[in-house]
Amino acid sequence: MLTIKELLFLTTDFFKDKGVENAKLDAELLLSHGLGLRSRLDLYLQYDRPLEEVQLAKIRPLVRRRAKGEPVQYIEGIANFMGVEFRVDQRVLIPRPETEELVEKVEAFQEGREVDRIIDLGTGSGVLALSLARIYQTSDVVAVDVSSEALEVARGNAKEQDLEERVTFLKSNWFGDVSGKFDLVVSNPPYLTRSEWEGASAHIKDWEPEIALVSGGDSGEDCLFSIIEGALDALRPGGILALETGISQRELLNNKASLVGYSEFWTATDLSGRDRFFFARA
Repeated sequence: MLTIKELLFLTTDFFKDKGVENAKLDAELLLSHGLGLRSRLDLYLQYDRPLEEVQLAKIRPLVRRRAKGEPVQYIEGIANFMGVEFRVDQRVLIPRPETEELVEKVEAFQEGREVDRIIDLGTGSGVLALSLARIYQTSDVVAVDVSSEALEVARGNAKEQDLEERVTFLKSNWFGDVSGKFDLVVSNPPYLTRSEWEGASAHIKDWEPEIALVSGGDSGEDCLFSIIEGALDALRPGGILALETGISQRELLNNKASLVGYSEFWTATDLSGRDRFFFARA
């Protein structure tokens, strides 16, 4: 019988042969998931444990899926965002660390300000809406998406996190069916160009939803422009628009915000020093 140690080595080598990035980490994640362990640490605490055939039978299909390029988060059905587990599948994007940075920056900018109403445009799995609902525990939160399938995932996450009474889910194309005023508008919208999408790595292009990543415009600006235009009327005086953006759109967004009439606007870099975030105040 194979031990956990032996299977971990074999799986890691198999992933390396298939060109899987982070081969060892992914092997650890999938083995611990397939064995029903609480964490990767438990693999090493049970290093010499022999595995029965029934256990190996659960792990083999997971390994095959990863070898074909499917992201670990979709295989496990879970992605971690700000320390909270969110259900994800191919109906929604896998949340990125940069989006966690957006939440942190919003919290810093809004310190000391009242935030009664929040709207998250293009909510996907609901990571922004639900994370902000936890931070601003007395706020009304609206989560918008044009995809019914994405909203189904987000509603499921809200239910699992006991936030379904705090967040309203709405199918809408940006502000199309939205009413009322907000103190905070947030979004991680599509901002890739068609050429950027076509040049993306296979684990993105072959698995994640194109509708959530690709925008029109020569620089992928169309969705961002729609939000910037609509948010000024949707924000209360002094309210903030917070966007995750592409790293080469700064000048376009600054010009657009100036034309629309925001009182002030600014960009912020991510941890790698790239212009990742755009903010504007009504």
